[in-house]
Amino acid sequence: MKSFPADPILSCEESLAFEKDFFQGDEEHEWQVMTQAGEGVGDALLRDMRELRTIPPRPRILALVGKGHNGGDALIATQRFLRTIPTARAVVLPLAEWDDCRPLTRRAWGELKESAEKRIQVMDPRNNPITELEQAVEKNEFNALVDGFLGMQAKLPLRDPLPEILQWINQCDKIAVRVAVDLPTGVTAEGTENPLRADFTYCTGIVKEPVLDPSNAEWVGRLRYLNLGFFKDADPSGHTRRVLRSDALRALRKLRRADGDKRAHGHLFMLAGSRSLGGAAMMAAQGALKAGVGLITAGIPESLHPAFVAQLPEVMWVPLPETPDGSLALEGLGKIRQYLDRATALVTGPGLGIEKETHSLVREVCNLFDGSILLDADAIRPEIFSKLKQTENVVITPHAGEFARLAGDTVPQKWMEENSCTLVLKGAHTQILSSNYHLYCFGGSSLLARGGSGDLLAGILGALLAKGTFPNEESAALAVQWHGRAAETLARQHGQEAVRTTEILTNLSFALRNDF
Repeated sequence: MKSFPADPILSCEESLAFEKDFFQGDEEHEWQVMTQAGEGVGDALLRDMRELRTIPPRPRILALVGKGHNGGDALIATQRFLRTIPTARAVVLPLAEWDDCRPLTRRAWGELKESAEKRIQVMDPRNNPITELEQAVEKNEFNALVDGFLGMQAKLPLRDPLPEILQWINQCDKIAVRVAVDLPTGVTAEGTENPLRADFTYCTGIVKEPVLDPSNAEWVGRLRYLNLGFFKDADPSGHTRRVLRSDALRALRKLRRADGDKRAHGHLFMLAGSRSLGGAAMMAAQGALKAGVGLITAGIPESLHPAFVAQLPEVMWVPLPETPDGSLALEGLGKIRQYLDRATALVTGPGLGIEKETHSLVREVCNLFDGSILLDADAIRPEIFSKLKQTENVVITPHAGEFARLAGDTVPQKWMEENSCTLVLKGAHTQILSSNYHLYCFGGSSLLARGGSGDLLAGILGALLAKGTFPNEESAALAVQWHGRAAETLARQHGQEAVRTTEILTNLSFALRNDF
């Protein structure tokens, strides 16, 4: 567990105590880490802005600067932005006079001013901020905003003029992409009060618990974790919830052995598809192939067989008897049995449909198979899961609706206490839960909110399970990050709208071969 690249999630109180112990009052060390954090925010912003549009020739950034270290992070991020794009311009809105800011925030301001003074407009905190903001957007829109007003020590209620500023920003349609450092202003450990609505929140060094509160989801937007090395030598075993580091995919980046053959890279058996939902089976198979599995045998309704063989000849498609409505029939069990002994993992669910006979077939096949099993989509049902002989080798990948179908009103953590399996709870920030882990994966893009993305993930995860290199929960975490990272790269090239789900496949290679 300790070697897996995941860091603990802390409360704001725990984070303050950790940082105090980590820095030991060494201001120069703090400055080095602040520089790393601010530059990381600037780099991440430049990447994530591309999900909306190509960065314009002369972009403008608005920096909201508080007195504390979040303000310093925002200033360094702005400096990084200006340095990367020499034609960029910045507007800085400080909450207070510079002399009232913390020493490192003043230092960050001094460095920004020295490096790009002619490209910066500074608003006077003694003036009416709304008037100055309105005048600023009259000239041109802001392509980006970085919120460094308040950090994890913020208290409620918010003091004037913050409520008025935040309300104006949230209603302004001339600010394109809004990002927050650690926590959007107004989201605190005490609760939430009229917060800034961020498109992205960058958790620098430590993920603080408030960003994971479901009630804050609309304010924090998409989360990104910027690892600063705080937990490089720490043992996270005392913390149940952890976040996957951005460098986790390096575990998959290895050359194949020269003396290996196709069997050395796993043999996946898939049981998927129906006459009306054949595309799901096809996409799952495409995902597994792209993820590098050595062999795939796929049982599908016989009516789909000719078209599938022609479209994806790398897969060994097995035609199986089907019901009158075109789903897999129970009489196919005997034919399926002859293939199970060769497989190293089983994936079932994509496109199966809702026929009870098909669900009975799935249950029987799973109880005949001794390797890792992935239940996805239509296979995630209590009448299947509850009748499995053993579930320790089972991975399930539901979205919120499918989990409710399986577990009712039981929350995931409580359900996991009563069931032995690996749960991949899909969502904006997918969770992986097992007896050993409760991981969050912050990678991904809202581009994934379209039909078929879950089928691709099932194939990718099935391939990793078949290879058998990692335990099931680690394979799940790596598959989720790989899938999400490919979506990020696709969105940054083409945006979140004008793409097809299967285009994610073409970005799996780039996502694996490059660091972010």
